[in-house]
Amino acid sequence: MGKSRQNRKKEARSDPIAKPVKPLSDPELIALRESRILPVVKDLQSPDIKNRTAAAGAIANIVQDAKCRKLLLREQIVRIVLTETLTDSSLESRAAGWDILRVLVHEEESDFAVHLFRLDILTGIEYAGKAVSLYEIQLMGNQGRATD
Repeated sequence: MGKSRQNRKKEARSDPIAKPVKPLSDPELIALRESRILPVVKDLQSPDIKNRTAAAGAIANIVQDAKCRKLLLREQIVRIVLTETLTDSSLESRAAGWDILRVLVHEEESDFAVHLFRLDILTGIEYAGKAVSLYEIQLMGNQGRATD
């Protein structure tokens, strides 16, 4: 019986499904990433509520630009929004997170909406709907007490 040769073994990749991220080659995109994208993504993950809320609002505005949108998608903004922003304690931050996703679904192709569906976005929508309903009930209860 023959023995397998040791030099034919290939090293295992760390994540065989993941695609390698190519570095940016355009100097304009590099400058845009350094000046506008990275600071707001960093602030979006900040422990300070005011910084997170301001960053979510800023991202909701800059995501409408095609170049900024592509750079934000490279920085995995969808994962950050789904895991951190939509579960934030600040209502304004959560609202800006939903606005980010709304603009992304509107501007990107339909496969992006399918991608969100596969990430179980419907559970987040259901939770947000319940939270809004509870907020409305509390608001209506407070208005009833104010008129008494």
